[in-house]
Amino acid sequence: MISSQIDSKIGEREFELISNQEHMEEVWKVIRPRLEEYANNYLEGVSHYKDLPSPGDSFSAFLVEMIRKNDKAHDKYFEIFDMECMGEYADDTEGFKSYTLKKDCDIIRKTLQSRSEALGEWKKKFFGCKSQQLYDTFYNMLNFAIEYDEEMDEDSLAEVDAIDDIGFAQMSEDACYQSGVLGFGIVSNILNHMYPRVFPGNYKAGIYSLHFLTGQGKGINMPSDSSEFLMVKDDFYSKTGIIETEHNYYFPYETYGLYSLRIFRFLEEKIKTRFQKGFPNDYRYLLTNDFYDYVTSIHRSDIVTLCGNDDLLKFKTIW
Repeated sequence: MISSQIDSKIGEREFELISNQEHMEEVWKVIRPRLEEYANNYLEGVSHYKDLPSPGDSFSAFLVEMIRKNDKAHDKYFEIFDMECMGEYADDTEGFKSYTLKKDCDIIRKTLQSRSEALGEWKKKFFGCKSQQLYDTFYNMLNFAIEYDEEMDEDSLAEVDAIDDIGFAQMSEDACYQSGVLGFGIVSNILNHMYPRVFPGNYKAGIYSLHFLTGQGKGINMPSDSSEFLMVKDDFYSKTGIIETEHNYYFPYETYGLYSLRIFRFLEEKIKTRFQKGFPNDYRYLLTNDFYDYVTSIHRSDIVTLCGNDDLLKFKTIW
């Protein structure tokens, strides 16, 4: 997508497309054959993890380490966002913002500490956001997560194969986001650490990965001919002197969720075949997190070319 076109008819049409099931299926047809190669290479690396005696041993060690890395954030988020604590925060929302979020919540603390030029606008919005709004959004988000985790059991999840089925669109209806402040990236990061069985995380790397998995360098049936997984910042001044891009931070979480679920299922089947072991469902989206890290790691030096628009032939990715 192209930033300057967001409020135009082109932008409006593209926002419709990225939430449309038929469009997603067209994109999936492009991704699916390329996913085969990426998945095989990724799991080949897993089979040599720590160079243990057998691929099965390497997979087991890989899984233990993956879970261990998530444990610290998982436990911390459950400690600070326990619903009893949330009830106490209601009496001091300023403290919730200035201490719990700014100092205890890792994703927000690290984002505030980042020196990235691209995050300047986000920081202004965070500091300017009323503490009550932040508290209300977190309360809604956490309450939704508890109910969703209980209701979306494995039998229900096995039946999900459409954007509407996954149920994440309800998060917007339930005010689980705060525009410009608590978006898909931050919300999914927290929920993924807390409930990796049902909430995909690694949103930024995941969106980039979906772009690379299309192998197109441009959009698939997108009116602007730009990738739906990228945001070309043609109306943003950059110190680099060239037009830059980021992941498409407007990409809907429900669509991202379905892509991630399908990719997990694909990887899961390959794991069963290669290692004769299943992947534990309780940690489902830790696997996709790691896979997305793999995909982006091999593309970090890429210079992306936007085709079909002579004014935007060069822009570089921000990692």
